[in-house]
Amino acid sequence: MEIELIKAPTDADWMLVKRAALETVGKSVKTAPSMEWKKSILEARHSPIRLLQFAFELRDIPSWVSVHLARHVHAMPFVRSQRNDRQSDYDRNAARQDTPVNMIWAMNAEELCVIANKRLCNLAAKETRDVVKMMCQLVIINHPEFADVLVPACQYNGKCHEMRPCGKLERVQS
Repeated sequence: MEIELIKAPTDADWMLVKRAALETVGKSVKTAPSMEWKKSILEARHSPIRLLQFAFELRDIPSWVSVHLARHVHAMPFVRSQRNDRQSDYDRNAARQDTPVNMIWAMNAEELCVIANKRLCNLAAKETRDVVKMMCQLVIINHPEFADVLVPACQYNGKCHEMRPCGKLERVQS
């Protein structure tokens, strides 16, 4: 399994986010966004962060994991077709659910945070959690302002909202 970050926000993208945010309060941009400002707007999840775009290439992930990921409706999955008329590596009708597939997965910063919150949760399938963990690590290495928001929902919210919590938050707090 390989994951590559193929699109990430640029300084120009961040300037557009700041310009959009300031427009909503009748102000104009005078300086580039600081690291503190970036962290604050990400933490607040204000709508201008939707202007920040990400794309990942995921190679050789289990087919069933791609299905977990494709359920995030505000992200755009482009999964390699398994149709028998599009590939000749195997019979799709007899393929196991863990047949490796490739995909490009694109999303904005807000959806990336939502994905991390949901899929880094201990209740998510381990394999899916591993894929999202690798994605988040790539983002944080290149964009450290995301470190505090690409975390499980319980850590982000300070409370678990799952119907049957795993107990991780309680163990951390005690």
